[in-house]
Order: sequence, then structure tokens, then C-alpha cells
Amino acid sequence: MQKRKDTKMANNIYIAKQPILDKDSDVFAYELLYRDTMDTSNIKNRKRATVSVLSSVLNKFGVDNLISNHKAFIKADEEFIMHSVLSTIPKEYFIFSLQFETKPSDKVKKKIAKLHDDGYIFAVNDAILDESIMEIYRDIMEYISYIKVDVNTPRENLSLLDGLDIEVISTKVEDIEKEKKAIEMGSQYLQGFFFCKPSVQKQEKIDPELENIIRLCNKIMQDCSVDELVEEFERSPVVSMQLLKFINSGLFHFRQKLSSIKQVVTLVGKTKLTQWLMLMIYSAPRGEGIANELLFERVKNRTYIMHEVAKNIDKSIVSNAYFVGVISLMDTLFSVSKRTLMRELNVDRDIKEAILRKDGVLGEIYKFVLALEEFDEKHIDGFVEKYKISKEALEDITLSASMKHPAI
Repeated sequence: MQKRKDTKMANNIYIAKQPILDKDSDVFAYELLYRDTMDTSNIKNRKRATVSVLSSVLNKFGVDNLISNHKAFIKADEEFIMHSVLSTIPKEYFIFSLQFETKPSDKVKKKIAKLHDDGYIFAVNDAILDESIMEIYRDIMEYISYIKVDVNTPRENLSLLDGLDIEVISTKVEDIEKEKKAIEMGSQYLQGFFFCKPSVQKQEKIDPELENIIRLCNKIMQDCSVDELVEEFERSPVVSMQLLKFINSGLFHFRQKLSSIKQVVTLVGKTKLTQWLMLMIYSAPRGEGIANELLFERVKNRTYIMHEVAKNIDKSIVSNAYFVGVISLMDTLFSVSKRTLMRELNVDRDIKEAILRKDGVLGEIYKFVLALEEFDEKHIDGFVEKYKISKEALEDITLSASMKHPAI
């Protein structure tokens, strides 16, 4: 089936990164920059841009993937420095490039001093170094470890840093002449287009509503308490509203009047809730109707077979096998990679290993179902022999799966 691009469900996150080199041309650090597309940086709110970059590094791309064992320079204005979110950020990965337009207030200076004592590292962001820049940062220079100096700064202005324990990063180094000038200025580090233009990193992201649904499925698979499940539903009002509509659709007939999500969850039961969540994921109208319908039939068949095969192997993993079946086709539905899904949706390790590597018992069942779909007789025979599944039982399972509405 051809993948479709769905702008609602599979948007992208962008970060531009540019290396900062030492005088031996080895990477010292990276500067990470906000991007709202592959080509643009439409910054309306500096603090939000900084938070977006940090969130993307820590929660989406991953520190190791993006900067390896190097540090990253991140721009930071006064509003961001004063925000409580800063105390939650692991300081060992980042250097905060201060981007002040006026002399900081006493409150900001005290906060920087406190953060410095706590081990946070600060730099002065890219600027033509002159008296006006020194005036802005003079009172906090003792907390500054690096200053990013535009290479077009007059050489004599570097004397303004005499006596200060600050390392210089020359920026906007765009040709060999400017590289030579930067070195003559005594810069310890160099950054600019002459070495490397910022490369834009793209990462898929998952729609928040899908994340909520999968988080609910995951909670059920973890055999959480009813109260924990209710709490998760209450965090997702849109999903809760759809659940109530489903309950009142005429498919259920309860004697008592429904008055709470907890009551609904208790009456419906975890198995039916999982099936309903799967229905929500796969039957929402996206793209061409017939393609969506075929995918829904495919996932119904797959989940049913995995459920029934798991019953023959180990009844304790039946729900997990069903869940693997549910999420195994989401990459096709939402045009995102399986690896992105596993990272974004925070599923259990056994399920992640089954989906990505086909490891463990769940992975073997998943691989077996794929073999059935591809008519791989050799793999099918090896699996049923290993797990002592009779041909009659297998025929019953596959026949039931092909029915319009297999009962689970």
C-alpha cells in the first residue's frame, strides 16, 4: 500500500545545527538553532524558540543522536533565564548564549549567579564587540565562560576582554581571509559558513491525540488500576468525549445511568476499551476511503491472529500480542517510521523489541503473522513446530480471522 502524507498526523520538528571548531578543525561544540520549516526561522517569541529547541533535543531527537558527546550552545534571553523550566534542564549538555539587549536587572544577575554556582555554563551571544556590549554584560562577566565575537569586530576591540577569563569564539567566518583574521585575533574557536553551513535536522512528530490514545492502550497493557486508567482518560477530554459517544451509540445496554468516566471504564472492561481505541485509530477518515478500509481490515485480521496464537503459547501475553498487532501498522497509517512511533509513544520494552527487532516471544508471533501474510511456508512450518500448534488449530484461527467480524 502506498504511504500517504497526512499533514495533521505527521508534522515535522526541525533543528538547525552548526559546528563550532577548535584551531585544529575538530568539533568543539554545536550551536543549535530554532527552525519552523527546513528553510525558515520565523521567531516571534525568543523564549518559546529556546524551549522548543531544548524540548526537541531532549524529548524528540535525543542528545546522543544530535550532539553526541559534545555540548550545545542555545540562545537564552532574560525571560528564559528567569523561567522555572531552566532548573529542569540537564546542565551538562548545554551552554546558554545570553542574548540581552539591555543591562540585566539585579534579579536576573542574581539568578545567573545562582545558576553559575549550580554548574550552568554561560556565553555571550554573537555580537560585534564594543563598549556598548561590554556595558550590557559587565556586571555578569565573572559568570561568562565564552564570548561569541563577530569576526568583523575591529581587532583592537579584543583588548576589552583583557584580564577576563573568557574564551573567544569567532563567528561569521566565511572565507579563508576571515579565518586568518580570527586566528590572529587570538580566538580559541571558530564558527561560520567557511567550515560548514547550519544543517537542518528533521524529525517526525506524532499528533497529540494519537499520543493520548496510545498512552491509554499502553496503560491497559501494563495492567494498571481502574483509577490510573480513569486519570489518563481525564487528561484527554477529546478521547473521553468520543468514548461517551461510543457508549451511547446503541451497542451497549447498561441498566444503570452513566455518571462518570470511571463507571464507563469499569462497565466496558479493558479488553473492549483496547478494541475501541484501535477502532478510533484506524477508522478515522484519512486519505482515500477504500485504502483506509483495507488497512482497517488488515489490522483486524492481524490482531486477531496474534491474539489467538498467543493464547496457544502463553495466556499471560495475550493482551500484549494484541497490542503489538494494533501498533504494527500505524507507520503505514500515519506515514511515520516505526522507530519514531516507538520513541514517541513510550511503549513497553518487550513491545518495542517485538516491533523493531522482532525479538522475544511477541516478536516471534509478530514475525509469524507477517509470514502468514506473505505465504512464507518455511517460516510458518518452523513456528508451528516450535510452539506445537496443530494444523487444525492454525486453520481455525486463519479461517476465523478472514470472517467479517472475528470475536475476541
